Amino acid sequence: MYFSSRIFVLYLSALLLFPAVCFSQLPSARCDSSNSSLATCPHFAHSAEANEKPSLPLTLLETSTTAPTDAADTATSTQTVLSSDSPAGEHFHWSRALKESFTFLLIEQAYVIHGDFSWVVSERGVPFNHYWRDYTQSLSAWTRSGWNDGDPNWFGYVGHPVQGALTGFIQIQNDPASRALEFSKTRAYWKSRFKAFLWNAAYSTQWNLGPLSEVTVEKYGTKTRPPWNYNGSFPCSHHCLTGVGQIDLVMTPLGGTGWLIGEDFLDSKVLRRLEASTQNHILIDTARCALNPLRGGANILHGEVPWYRASRDVKRIAILSDDKKVALHEQASTALPNHGNVFFGYSHIGTAKCQKPIVGNTVTCNSFSVAGSDLAGWNASVERQYFRFFGAVADFGQQYGTVRESDYLFGLRGGAWVGRFRPFAEAMIGGVRVQESGFGPDTSFAEALGFGADVRVMQRFNWRIQADRLKTAFVGLEQQNLRLSSGISIRF
Repeated sequence: MYFSSRIFVLYLSALLLFPAVCFSQLPSARCDSSNSSLATCPHFAHSAEANEKPSLPLTLLETSTTAPTDAADTATSTQTVLSSDSPAGEHFHWSRALKESFTFLLIEQAYVIHGDFSWVVSERGVPFNHYWRDYTQSLSAWTRSGWNDGDPNWFGYVGHPVQGALTGFIQIQNDPASRALEFSKTRAYWKSRFKAFLWNAAYSTQWNLGPLSEVTVEKYGTKTRPPWNYNGSFPCSHHCLTGVGQIDLVMTPLGGTGWLIGEDFLDSKVLRRLEASTQNHILIDTARCALNPLRGGANILHGEVPWYRASRDVKRIAILSDDKKVALHEQASTALPNHGNVFFGYSHIGTAKCQKPIVGNTVTCNSFSVAGSDLAGWNASVERQYFRFFGAVADFGQQYGTVRESDYLFGLRGGAWVGRFRPFAEAMIGGVRVQESGFGPDTSFAEALGFGADVRVMQRFNWRIQADRLKTAFVGLEQQNLRLSSGISIRF
């Protein structure tokens, strides 16, 4: 049961956007009562047995729940009480909330770069080339864009509200006055959700028009990517589309807040009834994920399992402040180090697949791309974990053959230990430098999406198997190569 609380092996983006199916055996309703001590709660009792002499240096939050007559109709039955040695007042955790939002932004931008790689490198193969010129052109195009942005309707009316709801939950879970509130007609509830709306609106504005937005990465409305016709052709002279319509700036905060309140309603009116009628924790936690998928995604960013509820799950939580936010159960876990890892191993670059930029048609690779295939060498990386499930990664490698290829990649990795295994997914960007005999070196912007797993061999030592799809743009063609790596990973 101890390891079952760590079960989630979905891709990073799927975990954050639609964590709709997840299974565990964490205690839920069985530990909700205020009369249940930590010793009698099965999860914590097992944790104490599994970990010899756990140190508990952080202050505890004691969660007490007054069992309501009708659990489904009572939204304010839970109160969170600070222990006597806690700080007098816990304030909004700005640092944590900004880090979680930035992590979500990186995940979204990884998807953008992957889908629009050709436009990202359209300025002589360099992203953000002529940044300020392109940015001002994009903003000018947006002011004249109108409502439609050219995307399918479900992007604007479903996809962006999904983004808004998740960012709203980020604000809620970092606000001590909001995180335990359930759907109700109280002033406190609606005030808390209005604050989530404001956070959502700020994130949405940055995503659409900010310095690290869609317009700066994908170059919408610039000289390089001018407005187009409804059929996708260039140039456009009447009723043009720019990719940055005003729909997203409106639907993300409004639709997202509506979605968030809808999940609150289901959690209070449906899930509460289910929890009161069954002790089947697999059923309860699966229903929590299915009916509150975006709250589950925000939970993962916050270092919680997707089915966690601050309003009623008895849990030992640290009094967290800014950058020192570490869950108490992480502090009291086994002696295994878990701050990060270093990796070194063998790598192999597979056969290149080539396509034309912008249009994406598959073509026969030129001689240069062929020379960059079937290379062998080494791969090394350093990961520093900054949340429970996420880490910042620096990845380097060299492969040899007809040419010598050097990789320099930086990005984000997400994963969790499940027993002796840690499956993970990663997204990185950087550069690839190729040196061919008799010719000068050539450098390209690169993107890598991949997945892998660590297998524990000894306390600090793991064996890693990893696969990444490496995308580059050399000599007028986009190339994709599969990079396989395997070697030793050392935790620290």
